[in-house]
Amino acid sequence: MLKKLILAALIIFLLIGNASAATLYVGSTARYKTIQSAVNAANNGDTVSVANGTYSEYVSVSGKFINIYGTGYPKVNGFQVTQGGAVINGFSIQKNGVDFQGAGRNNTIRNNYFYNCGVDITGSTCSENTIMNNQITNGTVTLCETWDNVVKGNKITKARIGLHLYEGATCTSITGNTFSYCNIGVQLPAVPPGMIGNTYIGNKINIKIADY
Repeated sequence: MLKKLILAALIIFLLIGNASAATLYVGSTARYKTIQSAVNAANNGDTVSVANGTYSEYVSVSGKFINIYGTGYPKVNGFQVTQGGAVINGFSIQKNGVDFQGAGRNNTIRNNYFYNCGVDITGSTCSENTIMNNQITNGTVTLCETWDNVVKGNKITKARIGLHLYEGATCTSITGNTFSYCNIGVQLPAVPPGMIGNTYIGNKINIKIADY
């Protein structure tokens, strides 16, 4: 009898947990016409699903962790995340890039296209992030005072600096990235053990060790 009660309580807990996360849809025929309006309405743990289109927005996320997914690589100016967190997946980011300043941990920036902008993560509270499978043209991945990040499978081209680590930033893994036709492929204070399997094509300098 006790086992049945425990099982029933567990099922109820799981159902309540699943019911608490919602998906908010953005698009010309959806309830929300802008990404920002959906982000504002979302609760912690919700997903914002964005239809293909052009959104001239610099989207701000603060005080909650939400998942933001694009369908068909919708165009957006960028995302700024503070005092919360986000998964940002499947966008064509045109202007401002993705900026995490003092946000929470375990953020993911994945499967995005960046044009003339990049990724900037600053602050020890914003650590253990994953930057993966993005294609960045004329933009930099910058990490400052952030720990134990993973930078994997990105293609960064025509940047002044492809990947820039400074002021104590660390990565557990920098693997499988391609740095091509950059002034400097990677600039950092020392080469970490987890920096392996990267490809360098046509850069003026592949790896620069900078004394900060």
